[in-house]
Amino acid sequence: MALAGARFDIDLSSDNEDALPESLRREREQERQQGRPAGVLSFGSVGDVRERLPSKPPTAPTLTNSPSGFPAHKKRARVSAFKKQRAAPPAQPRSNADSNAATTAAPLPTQPGRTAVSASASPVNGSSGDGAAKSFEELERQRIDGENKTRLANMSDEEIARERQELLTGLSPSLLDKLLKRANLDDGRGDTGVEMGIDYSLNTAATTGQSHAVPKAPPTPRLAPPDPDTEPAFPPPDLTPASSTPPPPPLQPKIHFPTPPAPPTLDPSSPTFLTTLHEKYFPTLPTDPSKLAWMAPLPLSSSLSSPYSPSHPALPPSALRFDFNGRLLPPRAALDIPVTKGLHHHGDAPEAAGYTIPELARLARSAFPAQRCVAFQALGRILYRLGKGEWGAEGSDIAMGLWRCVAEGRVLEGLQEAAERERHLSAKSYAVEAVWNWQRGGGQLWKAG
Repeated sequence: MALAGARFDIDLSSDNEDALPESLRREREQERQQGRPAGVLSFGSVGDVRERLPSKPPTAPTLTNSPSGFPAHKKRARVSAFKKQRAAPPAQPRSNADSNAATTAAPLPTQPGRTAVSASASPVNGSSGDGAAKSFEELERQRIDGENKTRLANMSDEEIARERQELLTGLSPSLLDKLLKRANLDDGRGDTGVEMGIDYSLNTAATTGQSHAVPKAPPTPRLAPPDPDTEPAFPPPDLTPASSTPPPPPLQPKIHFPTPPAPPTLDPSSPTFLTTLHEKYFPTLPTDPSKLAWMAPLPLSSSLSSPYSPSHPALPPSALRFDFNGRLLPPRAALDIPVTKGLHHHGDAPEAAGYTIPELARLARSAFPAQRCVAFQALGRILYRLGKGEWGAEGSDIAMGLWRCVAEGRVLEGLQEAAERERHLSAKSYAVEAVWNWQRGGGQLWKAG
């Protein structure tokens, strides 16, 4: 959006001073006389920018060395208001006359035969006998003590005796004994800490206007502190003679908990061990004898129930057992090998040591890397011995039966796949070693006829 306006020109050149207005020429003449450069107008017109040469080279700022790396603390000259308040003297406690104005203004009514205490005779004052200022706690104790003594002075002897009897009957003797031990009656003061040497007797002319004097009130008898060696006046209620026997404790009702029947004892050599074990620890769970078959007692070596018993006239190639070095274990030697050799397991023949080729083929596909390592190492050594013809030449019954077990278990395919894709480093090394042993033994798969 354009705004309409008039156009004008300003001549800022100083070549022709005669063309300048009279007022402008007079200002320039004054500037020359004052020593200002020509061309710099007094009303702020734009002029030439002139650079002045410095009189001396600039100096670099000086850095203060502080051990902490921070600027040093600068003390303030002005005292803060908080410091002034702390330095001011503490406020003086208010006088006793102001604090006790309500007490002395309205005295308690007097009883017949008793004297009244005026404000001038009150033991409450603003200072002690030596003139030293007392604290607020001391003044408060004096005020309370003065009120108590004024109330006692206005009470009759019968009222004092009645109140005392009520206190003695209402409080336990042990509590009274503790209160009397805490009192400091010999020094002329009780638990309030107020001096008791003040005369409270006044004439009745000051209070009742009569001319005759009223006799002094009898002083309150002091209670002497009890002697721990003397017998108390009131024995405690729970005190019983030493000769009396204590009553028997109340009979507690007998609580009977039924005891469950004792579980049967476990004998591992018993033929019913698994059944007894289930009845003792898992009576509510369903039983599955097949899952506990591995815990059954081992069959005898001469029993025909074992698939690797020496009593069998012939054994299939899938039942032949080998050790970790790939050597064939005869049935009688497999039964004599101790379990410390690590060749016993819960397989088809748990009483016999060694592994068959189908068992090693299953271990080669185990999810546990240690089992795969044992299977790869044993299979590689068996393939090496089988390729060298250690158990018969090509075409023999044992050799062809073992190659048939290798083909049915896909042993070579599993070893080659593990050598290429196995992620576990140790298992992959044993798989590569097994393939290398197979190639050293011939590297060919004999065809089973």
